[in-house]
Amino acid sequence: MPEPAFFLLMAAALCVITGLLHSVLGEQRLIQPLLASDLPIMQNNLARQVTRFAWHWTTALWLLVAATLALSAYSLIDSVHLLVAIGGVHVVMGLADAILTRGQHIGWPLITLIGGLTLFAVYQTQ
Repeated sequence: MPEPAFFLLMAAALCVITGLLHSVLGEQRLIQPLLASDLPIMQNNLARQVTRFAWHWTTALWLLVAATLALSAYSLIDSVHLLVAIGGVHVVMGLADAILTRGQHIGWPLITLIGGLTLFAVYQTQ
């Protein structure tokens, strides 16, 4: 069985992949069409800027989670509680995404897997 660090590094890599896919595909398939729409709210420049900013801010947070997981894999961050929180939130939100979108959103398996790998790494250290 691989060491817990392996699972944390896999989860970190998936965070990077998920974040990059989120930014690129989301920008193409959701943000650009939304900003080009005739919705009244999208006529407001501030709303347009906040929409794009918030979307890509999510990617920045995934990269931050990736860094936290990688640093934890190398014992540079030592917080079981933080790892349980990261893992638990990813599992719950990944499954909620699957249920709410009836499995149609491409992100739910990655999000759920990030959480599962993180929680499994914690389980292995106990």
